[in-house]
Amino acid sequence: MAYKDSHTDTAAPSPASVMPMLNPELLDLAKRRVDALIEAQKEFIAAFEGIHHEMFDRARAEAELTSEFVGKLSAVRSVPDATTTYREWANRELELLAEDGRNLFANGEKIMQASRRLFGRNGA
Repeated sequence: MAYKDSHTDTAAPSPASVMPMLNPELLDLAKRRVDALIEAQKEFIAAFEGIHHEMFDRARAEAELTSEFVGKLSAVRSVPDATTTYREWANRELELLAEDGRNLFANGEKIMQASRRLFGRNGA
């Protein structure tokens, strides 16, 4: 007895025969949901790109501050000069940390807004 493959006997339904089964409102709803998902994804990507650039700029600022500090510290000749150099470095470091905090909250807000649109009712 010859082996008969059951998968080759059935033909796939043609797109024309499937289309009447799909409700136009359902298709429109699905399209709107996919569009909303794509827009949310674009927002997430833009937010994370911005965060990446800010973090890179922050690392560069930290490297510049450290290089400047080491240069100044190597040039000091007295304890008061070293104290002044340390104080200047610490003040600038605190400014950078405060800026980091502001950026953290701003970036968190961007991500939350994109999340709210993504998981909000009807993608809006």
